[in-house]
Amino acid sequence: MDYEQRVPVLPERADIVVVGAGLTGLCTALFLAHLPPAWKILLLDTQSSTDDTGAAEMDAVEGSFGPSHIALSESSRRLFDRVGLWPSIADRAAAITQIRVSDRGHVGHAVLAASEQGLDSFGHVVDATALAEVLSDAVDKAPKVQRLHIEATIHLRPRADAMALLVGDQQTRAALVVLANGQASPQARGLGITFQTKDYDRVAFTATLTLAEPHRGIAYERFTRDGPIALLPLPDRQGLPQASLVWSKAPDQAERLRTASDIDCLNQLREVFGDRAGPFAAIEHRRLTPLIKTVALEQVRSHLVLVGSAAHCLHPVAGQGFNLSLRDIAGLAEVLAEGVIRDETPGMLSLLQRYQCMREADQARVMAFSDLLPSVFASTNPMVVSGRNLGLLGIDLVPELGRGLARFGAGLLDGKGSRSARA
Repeated sequence: MDYEQRVPVLPERADIVVVGAGLTGLCTALFLAHLPPAWKILLLDTQSSTDDTGAAEMDAVEGSFGPSHIALSESSRRLFDRVGLWPSIADRAAAITQIRVSDRGHVGHAVLAASEQGLDSFGHVVDATALAEVLSDAVDKAPKVQRLHIEATIHLRPRADAMALLVGDQQTRAALVVLANGQASPQARGLGITFQTKDYDRVAFTATLTLAEPHRGIAYERFTRDGPIALLPLPDRQGLPQASLVWSKAPDQAERLRTASDIDCLNQLREVFGDRAGPFAAIEHRRLTPLIKTVALEQVRSHLVLVGSAAHCLHPVAGQGFNLSLRDIAGLAEVLAEGVIRDETPGMLSLLQRYQCMREADQARVMAFSDLLPSVFASTNPMVVSGRNLGLLGIDLVPELGRGLARFGAGLLDGKGSRSARA
């Protein structure tokens, strides 16, 4: 592949074109290439402009704030295992074997153990760059996928039997175009697709922590009036335990944290987080990302589908953005493969509408949960405070409640969705 060409030679036709070669685009190409149909898949790498992780908690534009980490749920692990990638990812990931949820200033708390749910883990945390390396290497080895590096603007033009892509003075036609190139995709906007947005007026303060004690696979979700704090286990680095921090803050507070000295920053974190994870030894890679929910009002059209944060960019509180996107991609691959048996081409509107119907319940559930949870735990209304603390106590005391929440977080709730994710 010649990465020096600004506009490489495009094929005249392709069965499926994936626009965007971030984590979402790479996964889309790989999941589709793993299926029996002999599709010709064209992956257009547009990383010079945007690069979608598909996860709101990691920012819609990957690489914009340096090292980041992805929490992969158990459903995502199973999906990667089905396409033969999990062994390579597992070597770079840390397992989440326990989740501890607490509400600062109140008695409510919950402890969820994977072993009590019949699971080895709830999920794993992996460095986004390391995950991209594994996926990129797999794409380069996939015979059905051709990846081209594109720096020119891509324009889409609907045709009766295909979607035309105009790149410079070249044109290629595809039975299906998958937009996986980030929040509020410019190609989607160019086709008149509109987006519903919600600005939470909060910023995600992210950092990597070095811990003084082993994390033992424990993930923490602590809710405060200022916003939730997530602390996720990472693989050790140079023999020292590491953790990923995501802290939702008001913009001015987050900026003060970003510019504070390491000691002052860690002291502020200890004040609200306590010593649950033991002492914090060091902090690095401090970055800020505005939290804005963006949802496409149309995810499918004839010969077109939006995936990842091009379709839905969520609040990071439950760490579900990328995992939801993976289930979407697996569901899309499943429906397209079934369409081949019915002699349906990948871009048929009725086929894509079946995909959308399949994914509707899972998407609605995750989006509602991610949207509601921060406001519930930020509320000072006495009735809300009492209700949420009773809820946390109930999770700890009533096994079935804990099981439901644990399976939701692991992406294993029953319902309409990809069969491969539930296998």
